[in-house]
Amino acid sequence: MQAAFLEDDALQCGYCTPGQVCSAVGVLDEIARGHPSFVTEDLERSPAPTDEEIRERMSGNLCRCGAYVNILAAVRRTAQGSI
Repeated sequence: MQAAFLEDDALQCGYCTPGQVCSAVGVLDEIARGHPSFVTEDLERSPAPTDEEIRERMSGNLCRCGAYVNILAAVRRTAQGSI
């Protein structure tokens, strides 16, 4: 996850980065375990790490710099195993 954050420039001032990384790891763990979220459409199947799922699950984390697009990309990259 940390490598993906660096690769996708998902941090600016660094203030929220530790919390964002920890939450992102938790998000992928929840998805891997099949835990639904508010936006999970099919409760009979395990959720996929879609942008909508990631955004919903990360929604409580605030970034003062507005690096949300890059944070999403880093989480998506990690979920896809691209790093």
